[in-house]
Amino acid sequence: MKNIITSLLLALSFGLVATTASAHSKDLKPEFVDTLVPAYLDLQTALAADDLSAAQNAANTLIEAASRGPEFAPLTDPVAKIVRAETIKVARQYFLAASNEMISLVDHVGTTSGQKLYVAHCPMAFGGEGGDWIQGDRTVNNPYYGSMMLRCGTIK
Repeated sequence: MKNIITSLLLALSFGLVATTASAHSKDLKPEFVDTLVPAYLDLQTALAADDLSAAQNAANTLIEAASRGPEFAPLTDPVAKIVRAETIKVARQYFLAASNEMISLVDHVGTTSGQKLYVAHCPMAFGGEGGDWIQGDRTVNNPYYGSMMLRCGTIK
């Protein structure tokens, strides 16, 4: 019975990923994703630098860039919550959701800029559940811990 449940959960997970990939490819274009990347990278850098104000400014810029394309609430909703976050800890929690969407967008839709992007992973983030993010170079700059553990993580 346990194997059947596990198989069903895996099938459902693959179905959701396929649905997300399909939705991305129909509604969003690589040129649009290109417009999101710089603000996202600024947001990641600000969180790694423990700078909530700069993170919120970058989040505003990301929302503005996203408003020029098709509505994409899975990205813009958590980014809007970063703008309103009262602490950097809360902003970092919403950044995880935003990062998961950006990783999916870049992976499924792509970009045209030719800029190298790297997915990094911190296994310790969020109580050991881990968290991924995108950054523009191979030196880990952890947005989930900032200066406390700036280099915690690996490039995937």
